[in-house]
Amino acid sequence: MSAPNQGRQSPEPETQTDAQTGQQAQPNDQKANTEKSSDPKETLKGLESNPEHILAKSAEEKTSKQ
Repeated sequence: MSAPNQGRQSPEPETQTDAQTGQQAQPNDQKANTEKSSDPKETLKGLESNPEHILAKSAEEKTSKQ
């Protein structure tokens, strides 16, 4: 082996264990769904444009004059 860090390199194919010679990952063969299921803007329909802060009502009650 001619790498500078020999301890970090894989052993020669003849000396590899069964776990090292197993089938490699095939990330492109996962058959991911490439079609868009719905319009992305449909997910935004139910959202408020500017929602009120959780503590806004509580802060208003505490700071208002009674």
